[in-house]
Amino acid sequence: MKNNTAKRFTALLGTAALCVAAVTANAAERPDIYVVKFRADDCANCAVMESQLDTAMNMVASQKVELVTIDTTNALKWEVSAHTAFDHNIAPQFNKWVGLTGFTAVIDRQSQRTLGCVSDKQDVYKMANFIKAAARLPHDQTVSNRSGEFRCPATFNVDPGE
Repeated sequence: MKNNTAKRFTALLGTAALCVAAVTANAAERPDIYVVKFRADDCANCAVMESQLDTAMNMVASQKVELVTIDTTNALKWEVSAHTAFDHNIAPQFNKWVGLTGFTAVIDRQSQRTLGCVSDKQDVYKMANFIKAAARLPHDQTVSNRSGEFRCPATFNVDPGE
């Protein structure tokens, strides 16, 4: 009887250890910051912004930062983007700005707070440094996320219930 109880306890302890290891590994793989690009094929300034953003993301090069794309080019991409927003827990930002294009929101994954936005109006170095500062990575310049330079666009979609 004691041997059976010991085996069960060992099995439970082993299962618990595996669960803790899986949760810890999953948490370690998640980024700290989402860089959420709002785009569409018919967006006039998206090509410039995307080129600058690609360069900035290469400069950041950290697993603490993940690029997420919200594409409203057509109904299918819109639906895929809605699922992406839900999966990344950024539905409030999706709902606020879906349909508005040509900018990128920098969002703290844990607090779900929008830290600021960048567009083709910032140069690559300012974009990269703002993203690095948001992710608490070493950066070249002092960049404040309270700066008016990184303000987000006004709400594009208003909840009719409000």
